[in-house]
Amino acid sequence: MITTSTDLQHLADGVRHAAWVAVDTEADSRHCYYEKLCLMQVSHPQGDYLVDTLAGMELSPLLAAFGGKELIFHGADFDLRILRRTTGFVPAAVFDTDIAARLLGVQQTGFGALVEKHFGVHLEKASQKADWARRPLPEKMIKYAIADTHYLKPLADILRAELVRLGRLDWLQQCCADLIERSAVTRERDPATEWRVKGWAILSGAGLAVLRELWHWREKEAQAVDRPPFHILNNERLIQIADDVSYRKDFHPLIPPRMSPPRRQRLLDAVHLGQQVQPADYPLMPKHARTKPDWQAMRRAAEIKNVRDACAKEFGIDASLIASRATIEALARDHDRKLVSDLLMPWQRKLLKME
Repeated sequence: MITTSTDLQHLADGVRHAAWVAVDTEADSRHCYYEKLCLMQVSHPQGDYLVDTLAGMELSPLLAAFGGKELIFHGADFDLRILRRTTGFVPAAVFDTDIAARLLGVQQTGFGALVEKHFGVHLEKASQKADWARRPLPEKMIKYAIADTHYLKPLADILRAELVRLGRLDWLQQCCADLIERSAVTRERDPATEWRVKGWAILSGAGLAVLRELWHWREKEAQAVDRPPFHILNNERLIQIADDVSYRKDFHPLIPPRMSPPRRQRLLDAVHLGQQVQPADYPLMPKHARTKPDWQAMRRAAEIKNVRDACAKEFGIDASLIASRATIEALARDHDRKLVSDLLMPWQRKLLKME
């Protein structure tokens, strides 16, 4: 466990001279509104290390040691995003064992499933949703965290060898480069739509007005106590309350009985605000313009899909890895060379004969 700057510097020195490095991260998004990087797992030829990122250390020596190296991850999207958001770090190259397994046509690509398949080791999942901000970390959480990087290098070696045998290593490298690029882009929240939680489309205009106020109420409550919004009230309950209010039903039984009186009152105030919205100011439902069927585009989409499905069958991989339905539809509507380049990686373009 790395908790001091001196130990971190020693780790950074080891990483700098290491032939390979495996990395994972743990955060507290399931327990806090303001997500924090709580732990960084690092493995290299000299051993397995847990970096306590809450210990107040400056992480720059370790991040600098990562520079220029290919880092081994499993399912790197979240890890790359939180590292960039909290430290500004963007890796030079990544080997993602999840993507590698999918490109080999493996059905169960979860880390636990892959470790059990190749090494006969069963990894406990009990700590997956644990609060990683707690200190000291219990022994079972420490063991769980260590395992996340301990098996990454031998797993990557197995997958890499098979990718090379099948001539697909370049596919993985392109996918990982694309992943790094996408993870460096900040996802902006749209104030006009961010309150549309799952299920919002069933509501009337009056219900949407109430839902919007309830969502903002929940955000403020969650921020005030630094807890995830679902700890305040889950999405399903928000929808139910908004729906009942719009039909003038008694929604009070839907409010959790243990909710504190002040919070309960603020919820009621939010409902009242939503009820005061005039019909002309109801949130607008998205309008989908009705257009005549573009038979040529539909025919092109079918042709692209047929090629994609044939390739997926030939290589034994999920067809969506080659091109998603949305990508196919976009390409069918506009076969512009730049769009093809933007939506497809070189290996995908080659398979789809769109080079």
